[in-house]
Amino acid sequence: MSDHIDKIIFAEVARVLAAVCGRPSLVTHGCCHYCDEPLAPALLFCDADCRDDYDKEQAAKARAGRPG
Repeated sequence: MSDHIDKIIFAEVARVLAAVCGRPSLVTHGCCHYCDEPLAPALLFCDADCRDDYDKEQAAKARAGRPG
């Protein structure tokens, strides 16, 4: 039961942080959103480099008018 509640809390925190930071809400799925390396369940990216590369890629897509 506690694991289920933890997942709900992590998802809500990620949603609120995304709203504050302006980043679309990403859902954890056990892999890095940039390089697809396996991760702990609560993480979105394996390191700061992947996070930064993902942000740069999304910014380029936004400038080009393409959805993220």
